[in-house]
Amino acid sequence: MTQTWNLENVSQIAKESPYTFYLPSNEVIKQLEIGDVVKLMFNCDVENDQGWSAERMWVEITSREGDQFQGFLDNDPYYIPDIKAGDELSFNSHHIMQTSLEDPIPNEVDKFLPRCFVTNSVLIDKNPVIQLFREEPDEEYKEKNYSGWNLFSGKEDDDYLNNGDNWNFVSLGAILNIDDKFKYLLDSEFGSEFVWSEAENEYVKI
Repeated sequence: MTQTWNLENVSQIAKESPYTFYLPSNEVIKQLEIGDVVKLMFNCDVENDQGWSAERMWVEITSREGDQFQGFLDNDPYYIPDIKAGDELSFNSHHIMQTSLEDPIPNEVDKFLPRCFVTNSVLIDKNPVIQLFREEPDEEYKEKNYSGWNLFSGKEDDDYLNNGDNWNFVSLGAILNIDDKFKYLLDSEFGSEFVWSEAENEYVKI
């Protein structure tokens, strides 16, 4: 039977989505030894009732040589047919997406979990953030982890902005993955508004 699964190179995902995909630091990877448990992503295209294309499962390390590991699967998969708990497999450090150890390096991704309002022009069409302002959230939206930021591409007219279908409520990290040049502004006070200046090659407060 042909193997239906393969391990995802999660380091590549982290490169493509650095503000939303947590990756264990090199420091914690160096600490891993026999008996420690790590989480890997198993890709599999077998049809299933959840519509999944991958499962994330724990593996206990049984040997290590540099960045090369051996281990056994610590739990049964939900839908992957040709692997089960106790099966041995080989993997590399670039397959590890989580560990059972405390990471000495803070998780930067958590800083960008607060949400923002952003137009489809930025989120869907991938236009850069040209204008942004920060409002103080009311109590309802504070509970929803709203940062207060509203982000625009500058291509939107009033009709576009007045259509609720053109707005999204997503994490700041999701937008930083598209355009991160406004990252240094995120701690600005409520009421702040900025626009990108091509002449000055920076955001100008307005």
